[in-house]
Amino acid sequence: MEFKMTKIFSPETNRVWLGVALLWFGPAAHALNYHELEVYPYRTASRGETELEMFTTYTRRGTQDETPPENNQGLVRQSFEIAHGVTDKTEIAGYVDYSRARGSNEWEFEASRARVRTRFAEKGQWPVDLGLYAEAEFPHQDDNDVEFELRGIIEKDIDQWTFDINPILEKVLKGAEKEEGWELQYAAAAIYRLNERWHPRLDFFGDFGPARHFEDRNDQKHLISPAVDVMFGHGLSASLGVAFGQTRASEQQLVRARVEWEF
Repeated sequence: MEFKMTKIFSPETNRVWLGVALLWFGPAAHALNYHELEVYPYRTASRGETELEMFTTYTRRGTQDETPPENNQGLVRQSFEIAHGVTDKTEIAGYVDYSRARGSNEWEFEASRARVRTRFAEKGQWPVDLGLYAEAEFPHQDDNDVEFELRGIIEKDIDQWTFDINPILEKVLKGAEKEEGWELQYAAAAIYRLNERWHPRLDFFGDFGPARHFEDRNDQKHLISPAVDVMFGHGLSASLGVAFGQTRASEQQLVRARVEWEF
Protein backbone atom coordinates (compact mmCIF):
# COMPACT_ATOMS: atom_id res chain seq x y z
CA MET A 1 0.00 0.00 0.00
CA GLU A 2 1.37 3.43 -0.93
CA PHE A 3 0.73 6.64 0.96
CA LYS A 4 1.33 10.01 -0.63
CA MET A 5 2.95 12.24 1.98
CA THR A 6 2.37 15.99 2.03
CA LYS A 7 4.56 18.58 3.71
CA ILE A 8 3.88 19.07 7.39
CA PHE A 9 5.88 22.30 7.37
CA SER A 10 3.91 24.02 4.64
CA PRO A 11 3.30 27.79 4.70
CA GLU A 12 -0.24 27.00 5.81
CA THR A 13 0.87 25.25 9.02
CA ASN A 14 4.15 27.00 9.85
CA ARG A 15 2.41 29.62 12.00
CA VAL A 16 0.66 26.90 13.99
CA TRP A 17 3.95 25.08 14.67
CA LEU A 18 5.64 28.35 15.65
CA GLY A 19 2.94 29.06 18.20
CA VAL A 20 3.30 25.57 19.61
CA ALA A 21 7.08 25.94 19.93
CA LEU A 22 6.79 29.26 21.74
CA LEU A 23 4.27 27.91 24.22
CA TRP A 24 5.73 24.45 24.80
CA PHE A 25 8.58 25.43 27.13
CA GLY A 26 6.99 26.96 30.19
CA PRO A 27 4.78 26.45 33.22
CA ALA A 28 1.17 25.62 34.02
CA ALA A 29 -2.12 23.61 34.09
CA HIS A 30 -5.70 23.44 35.38
CA ALA A 31 -8.31 20.63 35.20
CA LEU A 32 -10.79 18.71 33.06
CA ASN A 33 -13.16 21.18 31.40
CA TYR A 34 -16.71 19.83 31.62
CA HIS A 35 -17.76 22.56 29.20
CA GLU A 36 -15.71 20.78 26.54
CA LEU A 37 -16.59 17.10 26.69
CA GLU A 38 -15.93 16.76 22.99
CA VAL A 39 -13.73 14.53 20.86
CA TYR A 40 -12.40 16.49 17.91
CA PRO A 41 -12.32 14.72 14.54
CA TYR A 42 -9.80 15.08 11.75
CA ARG A 43 -12.19 16.98 9.49
CA THR A 44 -12.13 20.78 9.66
CA ALA A 45 -14.53 23.32 8.22
CA SER A 46 -13.94 23.94 4.52
CA ARG A 47 -12.71 27.31 3.27
CA GLY A 48 -15.57 29.80 3.71
CA GLU A 49 -17.74 27.37 5.69
CA THR A 50 -19.22 28.50 9.02
CA GLU A 51 -20.33 26.27 11.89
CA LEU A 52 -22.59 27.26 14.78
CA GLU A 53 -22.71 24.94 17.78
CA MET A 54 -24.52 24.81 21.12
CA PHE A 55 -23.27 22.33 23.72
CA THR A 56 -25.11 21.60 26.99
CA THR A 57 -24.37 19.34 29.97
CA TYR A 58 -26.52 18.67 33.02
CA THR A 59 -24.94 17.07 36.09
CA ARG A 60 -27.48 14.62 37.51
CA ARG A 61 -25.05 13.23 40.08
CA GLY A 62 -22.02 15.18 41.25
CA THR A 63 -18.64 14.10 42.53
CA GLN A 64 -18.39 11.63 45.41
CA ASP A 65 -15.63 13.49 47.24
CA GLU A 66 -17.91 16.44 48.10
CA THR A 67 -21.56 17.06 49.01
CA PRO A 68 -24.14 19.20 47.13
CA PRO A 69 -23.92 21.92 46.00
CA GLU A 70 -20.11 21.84 46.10
CA ASN A 71 -20.07 18.62 44.06
CA ASN A 72 -21.88 20.40 41.17
CA GLN A 73 -25.01 18.25 41.38
CA GLY A 74 -27.79 19.97 39.43
CA LEU A 75 -25.35 22.24 37.58
CA VAL A 76 -26.16 23.14 33.97
CA ARG A 77 -23.30 24.16 31.69
CA GLN A 78 -23.80 25.72 28.27
CA SER A 79 -21.33 26.71 25.56
CA PHE A 80 -21.85 28.54 22.28
CA GLU A 81 -19.32 28.30 19.45
CA ILE A 82 -18.82 29.85 16.05
CA ALA A 83 -16.15 28.36 13.75
CA HIS A 84 -15.04 29.40 10.28
CA GLY A 85 -12.85 27.72 7.69
CA VAL A 86 -10.04 30.09 6.71
CA THR A 87 -8.40 27.55 4.38
CA ASP A 88 -9.34 24.06 3.20
CA LYS A 89 -7.35 22.61 6.13
CA THR A 90 -7.52 25.22 8.90
CA GLU A 91 -10.38 26.69 10.92
CA ILE A 92 -10.62 29.26 13.69
CA ALA A 93 -13.30 29.42 16.37
CA GLY A 94 -14.53 31.34 19.39
CA TYR A 95 -16.60 30.17 22.38
CA VAL A 96 -18.41 31.55 25.38
CA ASP A 97 -19.20 29.35 28.41
CA TYR A 98 -22.03 29.80 30.93
CA SER A 99 -23.33 27.84 33.92
CA ARG A 100 -26.41 27.82 36.14
CA ALA A 101 -26.44 26.27 39.62
CA ARG A 102 -29.28 24.09 40.87
CA GLY A 103 -32.21 26.22 42.04
CA SER A 104 -30.81 29.39 40.50
CA ASN A 105 -32.47 31.45 37.77
CA GLU A 106 -29.27 33.27 36.89
CA TRP A 107 -26.66 32.23 34.34
CA GLU A 108 -23.04 32.95 35.23
CA PHE A 109 -20.47 33.81 32.59
CA GLU A 110 -17.62 31.30 33.05
CA ALA A 111 -15.08 31.91 30.28
CA SER A 112 -14.36 32.83 26.69
CA ARG A 113 -12.15 30.72 24.46
CA ALA A 114 -10.43 31.04 21.08
CA ARG A 115 -8.88 28.21 19.10
CA VAL A 116 -7.30 27.15 15.82
CA ARG A 117 -7.54 23.64 14.39
CA THR A 118 -5.66 22.31 11.36
CA ARG A 119 -5.06 19.03 9.54
CA PHE A 120 -1.98 17.94 7.64
CA ALA A 121 -3.17 15.93 4.63
CA GLU A 122 -6.21 14.76 2.76
CA LYS A 123 -8.28 11.93 4.19
CA GLY A 124 -6.58 8.56 3.72
CA GLN A 125 -3.26 9.90 2.39
CA TRP A 126 -1.42 8.78 5.53
CA PRO A 127 -1.73 5.54 7.54
CA VAL A 128 -3.60 7.62 10.15
CA ASP A 129 -5.14 11.06 9.68
CA LEU A 130 -3.42 13.72 11.81
CA GLY A 131 -4.41 17.17 13.01
CA LEU A 132 -3.52 19.74 15.65
CA TYR A 133 -5.64 21.95 17.91
CA ALA A 134 -4.52 24.93 20.01
CA GLU A 135 -6.77 26.90 22.35
CA ALA A 136 -6.49 29.91 24.65
CA GLU A 137 -9.05 30.19 27.44
CA PHE A 138 -9.82 33.34 29.44
CA PRO A 139 -11.67 32.36 32.63
CA HIS A 140 -13.99 34.86 34.31
CA GLN A 141 -13.82 35.29 38.10
CA ASP A 142 -11.06 32.69 38.44
CA ASP A 143 -7.60 32.68 39.97
CA ASN A 144 -6.19 31.88 36.51
CA ASP A 145 -6.39 34.57 33.85
CA VAL A 146 -5.15 32.69 30.77
CA GLU A 147 -4.99 28.95 30.11
CA PHE A 148 -3.55 27.17 27.09
CA GLU A 149 -4.52 23.80 25.64
CA LEU A 150 -2.68 21.82 22.98
CA ARG A 151 -4.48 18.82 21.53
CA GLY A 152 -3.35 16.26 18.99
CA ILE A 153 -5.91 14.69 16.67
CA ILE A 154 -5.40 11.10 15.50
CA GLU A 155 -8.08 9.41 13.40
CA LYS A 156 -8.39 6.05 11.68
CA ASP A 157 -11.25 4.57 9.65
CA ILE A 158 -11.70 0.79 9.59
CA ASP A 159 -14.71 -0.33 7.54
CA GLN A 160 -17.74 1.36 9.17
CA TRP A 161 -15.79 2.31 12.29
CA THR A 162 -13.98 5.58 13.01
CA PHE A 163 -11.52 5.81 15.92
CA ASP A 164 -10.45 9.22 17.25
CA ILE A 165 -7.82 9.94 19.90
CA ASN A 166 -7.06 13.42 21.28
CA PRO A 167 -4.02 13.51 23.61
CA ILE A 168 -4.20 16.83 25.48
CA LEU A 169 -1.68 19.02 27.29
CA GLU A 170 -2.94 21.98 29.31
CA LYS A 171 -1.24 24.66 31.35
CA VAL A 172 -1.84 28.07 32.90
CA LEU A 173 -0.03 30.94 31.21
CA LYS A 174 -1.09 33.62 33.69
CA GLY A 175 -2.56 33.20 37.14
CA ALA A 176 -2.28 31.49 40.51
CA GLU A 177 -1.46 28.04 39.07
CA LYS A 178 1.16 29.25 36.63
CA GLU A 179 3.99 27.30 38.26
CA GLU A 180 2.18 23.96 38.55
CA GLY A 181 3.30 22.52 35.21
CA TRP A 182 1.55 20.68 32.40
CA GLU A 183 -1.55 18.58 32.94
CA LEU A 184 -2.10 15.47 30.83
CA GLN A 185 -5.64 14.79 29.62
CA TYR A 186 -7.32 12.81 26.87
CA ALA A 187 -10.48 12.47 24.80
CA ALA A 188 -11.21 9.47 22.57
CA ALA A 189 -14.09 7.95 20.63
CA ALA A 190 -15.14 4.80 18.82
CA ILE A 191 -17.85 5.67 16.28
CA TYR A 192 -19.93 3.22 14.24
CA ARG A 193 -21.46 4.64 11.05
CA LEU A 194 -24.66 2.62 11.06
CA ASN A 195 -26.00 4.56 8.07
CA GLU A 196 -25.92 8.11 6.75
CA ARG A 197 -28.11 9.39 9.60
CA TRP A 198 -27.28 7.38 12.73
CA HIS A 199 -23.79 7.17 14.24
CA PRO A 200 -23.74 5.50 17.68
CA ARG A 201 -20.50 6.07 19.57
CA LEU A 202 -18.61 5.51 22.82
CA ASP A 203 -16.61 8.47 24.14
CA PHE A 204 -13.88 8.59 26.78
CA PHE A 205 -12.61 11.66 28.67
CA GLY A 206 -10.02 11.99 31.39
CA ASP A 207 -7.51 14.05 33.35
CA PHE A 208 -4.49 12.35 34.93
CA GLY A 209 -3.28 15.53 36.64
CA PRO A 210 0.29 16.87 36.40
CA ALA A 211 2.18 15.20 33.55
CA ARG A 212 5.33 14.79 35.68
CA HIS A 213 3.51 13.14 38.57
CA PHE A 214 -0.01 11.75 38.09
CA GLU A 215 -2.57 12.29 40.84
CA ASP A 216 -3.83 9.35 42.91
CA ARG A 217 -6.43 7.30 41.06
CA ASN A 218 -9.44 8.68 42.96
CA ASP A 219 -8.21 12.25 42.49
CA GLN A 220 -8.08 11.80 38.73
CA LYS A 221 -11.14 12.41 36.56
CA HIS A 222 -12.30 9.79 34.04
CA LEU A 223 -15.61 9.55 32.18
CA ILE A 224 -17.17 7.00 29.81
CA SER A 225 -20.04 8.23 27.66
CA PRO A 226 -22.27 6.25 25.27
CA ALA A 227 -23.86 8.64 22.78
CA VAL A 228 -25.40 8.88 19.33
CA ASP A 229 -24.87 11.40 16.53
CA VAL A 230 -27.85 12.15 14.29
CA MET A 231 -27.35 13.71 10.85
CA PHE A 232 -30.52 15.54 9.76
CA GLY A 233 -29.17 16.84 6.46
CA HIS A 234 -28.74 20.40 5.16
CA GLY A 235 -25.79 20.85 7.53
CA LEU A 236 -27.81 20.20 10.70
CA SER A 237 -26.71 17.53 13.19
CA ALA A 238 -27.17 16.71 16.86
CA SER A 239 -25.64 14.47 19.50
CA LEU A 240 -27.07 13.08 22.74
CA GLY A 241 -25.33 11.02 25.39
CA VAL A 242 -24.83 10.22 29.06
CA ALA A 243 -21.42 10.34 30.76
CA PHE A 244 -20.56 8.19 33.77
CA GLY A 245 -17.75 9.10 36.18
CA GLN A 246 -15.22 6.37 36.96
CA THR A 247 -13.53 7.91 40.04
CA ARG A 248 -14.67 9.72 43.19
CA ALA A 249 -13.39 13.06 41.89
CA SER A 250 -15.36 12.70 38.64
CA GLU A 251 -18.90 13.98 38.30
CA GLN A 252 -20.83 10.71 38.44
CA GLN A 253 -23.55 11.20 35.83
CA LEU A 254 -23.99 13.89 33.20
CA VAL A 255 -26.42 14.30 30.32
CA ARG A 256 -24.71 15.72 27.22
CA ALA A 257 -26.39 17.36 24.22
CA ARG A 258 -24.96 19.13 21.18
CA VAL A 259 -26.60 20.82 18.18
CA GLU A 260 -24.54 21.95 15.18
CA TRP A 261 -25.40 23.79 11.97
CA GLU A 262 -22.94 24.06 9.08
CA PHE A 263 -23.48 26.48 6.19
